[in-house]
Amino acid sequence: MWHSFHALYRVYSHALKHPVQTLLLFVSSLLLSGGVKAEQGSAYDDYQIKAVYIYRFASFVRWPQAPDHQIQYCAYGADNISQTLHQLILNDLTANKRLVFHYIDNLSQAAQCELVYISPSQFPIRHDIPKLSGVLTISSYPDFIDYGGMIELRTDKRRIRPIIALDIIKQANMAISSQLLRISIIENSLAISQQRALTIKEQPLIPRGRYAPLAQ
Repeated sequence: MWHSFHALYRVYSHALKHPVQTLLLFVSSLLLSGGVKAEQGSAYDDYQIKAVYIYRFASFVRWPQAPDHQIQYCAYGADNISQTLHQLILNDLTANKRLVFHYIDNLSQAAQCELVYISPSQFPIRHDIPKLSGVLTISSYPDFIDYGGMIELRTDKRRIRPIIALDIIKQANMAISSQLLRISIIENSLAISQQRALTIKEQPLIPRGRYAPLAQ
């Protein structure tokens, strides 16, 4: 009994000293069991669970870049999700500096990223989300897929689930692991985003070719 109590105390003490790592381990253990239910993650806020999802997505994507390339996480707009994501990356001592986090000032800088989280505070966006080879776009904004986004983190029946625009991801030369697809909702978004493009006025194109440097 004493050994059991001592083991529990060690786990509890580690959780107090390393809350970010504990969050990562706890939520990651639930991701592949069908998504995280609100009652399962009740010890954590919704934004914390979504940040772990974004952090873990890199492990379930086959990139067109070299396997050992540096993975750039970018956030367009600061909020609780992006701040938590930043902390997760800073506290990952196993990544060997392969994971980097940046804030970007506009979506024209997305070409320098592998994963781009777009804060709901940046919506409504008048133009479609950039579709670039090897760049995964993610948001928790409702109907993000309709804007041409690739993954929307949606709370559905008290469960946080990824909504994946698989067709757009394939066009961007990426592939999603079957493990992630099993817990996700797949949508065909090309037709939706094309129809939406016909209903809005023509907008200036996002400049391509030269990009402003990323801010650390």
